Amino acid sequence: MKKVDVIKINLNEVDINSLFCSPYLSNEERKSFEKYTHPEVKKERIASLYLKKKYIGEYYIDENGKPKSKDKYYNISHSHGLVVLVIDSVEVGVDVELIRKSDDGLKDFISSKEEREYINDDQTFFEVWTNKESLVKAYGIGLRDDIKNIPSLPLNGTRVYKSNFYMNKTILYNNYIITVSRQSIEDFEINLIGD
Repeated sequence: MKKVDVIKINLNEVDINSLFCSPYLSNEERKSFEKYTHPEVKKERIASLYLKKKYIGEYYIDENGKPKSKDKYYNISHSHGLVVLVIDSVEVGVDVELIRKSDDGLKDFISSKEEREYINDDQTFFEVWTNKESLVKAYGIGLRDDIKNIPSLPLNGTRVYKSNFYMNKTILYNNYIITVSRQSIEDFEINLIGD
């Protein structure tokens, strides 16, 4: 079975200064972080750029705001101290979320009737959320559609979105949900590795 690498940086386990001072970041890029006043957001942004520069190299932003590379597909996500990067041979999206208390109003806002029946706790809510988010990131548009109409079930299986087929996988890592969506019907496993 195909393995899709998801590279992670747990900000609680890494010296952010070593990422900030790495040769992958330019002085201009280091200076760009001065605009971030919230320390956790700044750390996640540094780790995100570090991963992109180390594993992707040169990239550009397309007309939909999606970062792209000339020779590989990738996507990045971060949540509450965990930053993840997925690299693939097809369009791909990744989303990570820390499992935390979620609002019932938000559950109703994002979920179809079938999804509301599936959601029975905070973990299942974030499984649905990350499946929706990773799917639209793989498609390349972000959350522009009515979020209720973005399919999230089955969690580990094939879905159709905007006439494209996607295979999705969801894993639990510590107290985080990580979901990868690939524009393919080929089954795969998530290979979670540390930087």
